[in-house]
Amino acid sequence: MVAVMSSGALYAYFNDTETSSGNSFTAGTIDLTVDAQNPWASTEFTAENLVPGSTGFKTMLLTNAGNSPGTLSGRLTNINNGPGSTSEPEALLGTDAGELGANMMITVWVDSNSNGLVDGTETTAYSGTVNSATTSWNLGPLAGGATSKVSIKYLIPTSVGNEIQGDICTFSIEYTLTQT
Repeated sequence: MVAVMSSGALYAYFNDTETSSGNSFTAGTIDLTVDAQNPWASTEFTAENLVPGSTGFKTMLLTNAGNSPGTLSGRLTNINNGPGSTSEPEALLGTDAGELGANMMITVWVDSNSNGLVDGTETTAYSGTVNSATTSWNLGPLAGGATSKVSIKYLIPTSVGNEIQGDICTFSIEYTLTQT
């Protein structure tokens, strides 16, 4: 008869454990300010008595007050056109539906030298009518702590006639900073 014997063996291994304590994760921030306001409360454009050939511009300082980089974009929202006070020359053209936003041109760009002109290496982010400016404009990257000068220029072409007399166009400007 064959007998099987079992023997128990013990094994020991060296080991050592190290602990690092006090670790933490901190989320970055993105916080957009416009002309040092947060929330942005000022009205940037108030122009009255506009006529064909009228032009002007406004440069706004957009700052990423956070510490994380982002991509800056903008657009117009809440665009409303109204007849305002219809003058006799405009009334002769027919129904006054408020045509100012359809005829006023705007140009938007990052204006690095704040001179109101697209020049040097500056590129246009949007150029078209006020009524069509609802699609997002790409204004480029904005690092944490960085500031970008964004200009909006308006122009009523000299080819526009009596259809805009007395009309009113109101709108909101919306800027968005999105994490990259």
